[in-house]
Amino acid sequence: MNTQIASSGPPPKGALAAFDRLFSRFENILNAFSAIAIFGVMLLGVTQVFGRKFFSLPIPGYIDFIEQSMVVFAFFGIAYCQRLGGHVRMDLFMAKFRGRMLYFFEAFATIVGLFVITILIENSWLHFMRAYEFGDSTMDIGLPIWPAKLIIPLSFCVLWVRFAVQTVGFIRLFIFPYAQIIAVPVIEDVEEQARHEIADALGEEAAAKAQFDENYRRKNKKTSGGVE
Repeated sequence: MNTQIASSGPPPKGALAAFDRLFSRFENILNAFSAIAIFGVMLLGVTQVFGRKFFSLPIPGYIDFIEQSMVVFAFFGIAYCQRLGGHVRMDLFMAKFRGRMLYFFEAFATIVGLFVITILIENSWLHFMRAYEFGDSTMDIGLPIWPAKLIIPLSFCVLWVRFAVQTVGFIRLFIFPYAQIIAVPVIEDVEEQARHEIADALGEEAAAKAQFDENYRRKNKKTSGGVE
């Protein structure tokens, strides 16, 4: 899966594309916080090991800090991952469709996700309110739990917006199947995925020069009815 918001050239115009670009920046910032949290957990773990091993000075409340930080890198990047089509999904069924049928099922699945995340927002907010009102805290050093629980409904709200944007994008493509793909993840075949991975690791030039098995290409053209 990959998200295409623009092809080579000028960025696409329109309210959907503009909002997607703006909201994507916000998702990138949240995802950066997730990366910083992971790096902080790594440093904290190294400090804990060295402090306990060589100085007999473990970090007080180490487990409490780890539990709180896990919420940050587990949920702050959830909308970013959805934008890139990185969540686990079954493409064996979806890859058999093209055009309007594909976009219809994608829109339907996204609407279902939108409905589910709406329920999760409500329930996670109730859990946050319960922790805030009762003053729940961690077992070791008594850190308040409600800030970590507040992150969950807030992150789900960001994901809700991403689902809503993708729903509009898929419905737009269902109505206009030959329009430019904006703000939605699209299914890539094995060769396209491999080229993107090569580009990430070795650069665009290496990806462009990469050679693939011709038998796979002929088989792929046959199964797709000769449509590139």
